[in-house]
Amino acid sequence: MSATVETRENIISILERAVQREIVSCAYYTEAADCACDPQVRSFLLQLAAMEEGHREQLVGRLGELRAQLEITGNINQMFQD
Repeated sequence: MSATVETRENIISILERAVQREIVSCAYYTEAADCACDPQVRSFLLQLAAMEEGHREQLVGRLGELRAQLEITGNINQMFQD
């Protein structure tokens, strides 16, 4: 396995963990908003939750790109090994 493939696999692992953290953060802010009595605080917490969801979507998109690159690289390497 090349260093580039290993690096991509490490980045994928990091991004997968980041996605999970964004999910947890979004849930945390959403739950906090449900408990908030002040409408302004509730609105702010929901904005934070939406930001975390946006981060998750960005990370998932980047994960898809990296996985596709890794698959293409693997297929190319396989062609030269056969």
